[in-house]
Amino acid sequence: MQEHVLKQSEINDNIDGYYSIELNDQGVFLKVYPPQGDGKQVNESTILEDLKNKAVNFQYAAIVKTIKEANGIEVRIGDNPSPKEESEIQVNISRDRMEANLIIVSPKNAKSVTFEQVMEKLANTGVVFGLNTEEIHAAIQCPGKQTIAAAGQQPENGTNAYIKHYVDLHSKGIPTELENGKVDYRNLNMFTVVQQEELLAEKIPATKGTPGVDIFGNSIPAKAGKDVLMPVGKNVHITDDTKIIATQAGQMIISNNKIHVLPVIEIKGDVDLSTGNIDFIGSVIVRGSVQSGFYVKAAGNVEIYGTVSGGTVEGKNVIIKTGVQGMSRGYIKASENVVAKFIENAVVFSDNDVIVSEAIFHSKVNAAKKVLVQGKRGLVAGGTVIAGEEIVAKIAGTQMATATELEVGINPAMREEYQTIRKEVKLMETNLEQTQKAVTILKSMDQASMPADKRELLLKLTKTQFHLVGRIESIRNRIAEIEIEFDEMKNGRIRIADILYPGVKIVVGAVIKPIREQLSYVSFFSEDGDIKVGSFN
Repeated sequence: MQEHVLKQSEINDNIDGYYSIELNDQGVFLKVYPPQGDGKQVNESTILEDLKNKAVNFQYAAIVKTIKEANGIEVRIGDNPSPKEESEIQVNISRDRMEANLIIVSPKNAKSVTFEQVMEKLANTGVVFGLNTEEIHAAIQCPGKQTIAAAGQQPENGTNAYIKHYVDLHSKGIPTELENGKVDYRNLNMFTVVQQEELLAEKIPATKGTPGVDIFGNSIPAKAGKDVLMPVGKNVHITDDTKIIATQAGQMIISNNKIHVLPVIEIKGDVDLSTGNIDFIGSVIVRGSVQSGFYVKAAGNVEIYGTVSGGTVEGKNVIIKTGVQGMSRGYIKASENVVAKFIENAVVFSDNDVIVSEAIFHSKVNAAKKVLVQGKRGLVAGGTVIAGEEIVAKIAGTQMATATELEVGINPAMREEYQTIRKEVKLMETNLEQTQKAVTILKSMDQASMPADKRELLLKLTKTQFHLVGRIESIRNRIAEIEIEFDEMKNGRIRIADILYPGVKIVVGAVIKPIREQLSYVSFFSEDGDIKVGSFN
């Protein structure tokens, strides 16, 4: 009789011992196989019950010995009366061809079925994949019991493509937590700001899946995952066929399932506790006002339809349709122009022009180039107005001789820089002088016997000396450039189209002229070290 050798794939980690009984003309033969791993040994009572059902004569001692040895060797244990019927091996295939159900019908006194016979039956049926030897042995040992002799491998369908987002859009509107544990409700992070070339999202591609195999060895195709469209909106582009990148800095939004980067933030109402402070790298439009204690800071333009009431606004061009009520707090600062209807009790800085249509009241206004107050009222009353090139107004001062200062011929920011770097270069010159003295002393020492720490100090001071010389030269060059610009600015003018009241102080360059009588249609400029008065034009 031919032995069946288990393939590696048919061996599980833990397999119970099993047996087979064969009845033929030579007698009754028993094979007992040992368990594997933590499997259970063959039970003696099971074999005895099986033999009793088969109604054969057997030698009990031979059975005990065979069970004990469990070496898979066939042992004759008794005589076999001539069987009246044959056992039947039934193999039923499932409709999807993924299971082969095995049942052995064995009448009393029937000839036992061997493992080899079952395997041959399965092969003849066409079953070649997913054979389960443990279940096959169970069917042989327990006639009438149905087992799954073979099972196919189901296909693994592919996963659908999806978009992975790298920018968190869910943290908007969450107040900033301060170091002391308190919450800053003025900073709500209402807008999601991204940088140019920032990775916003990525498509994770669909997978094809893994094919399956039925019990006949036929491949079963897997269902591929579905693709998804790239959600590309405005100011974004695709790289590497899967990544969505911002083409410019701005506010990221998702609209109509598309990712957009907008260069403008638009606030429908006021900047207040409902919005928090605004800090944006693009432009900002505020349909309402900026309330006290809040700020709007933008790298682009800022356009405000209402007022700025004690708030702070910074931008490229700052346009305030109504006006500024500074309330002696906050400020307005533009890298180019400031445009407003009026400015009251406020501080305004502009690196270009300040253009006001109605009036400037009790404010400090600084413009690198011009301050123009030329609307219907065109009034400057109280405070200080400084411009690098020109101040133009219809009326300056009041009948009550309100202290008002108009100053031209110098760029306020440049003057501040000039004063700062002059102090800096003076300090550096002192440091250079001290460094040079120390270097001279160290160089006068005997270099051969100089201690290591002195030699290291000499090297350090020499490097410092060269650095200071280079830095001082650079600052002196900048001072010279500013002085040239100051010289060019001395041609600044102040022009009053209607009335100039007493109490106004006119400053052109370094020359001051208090106004002690009412003047009309005049201009002021510097000539021969003095302030001259001319006509408006």
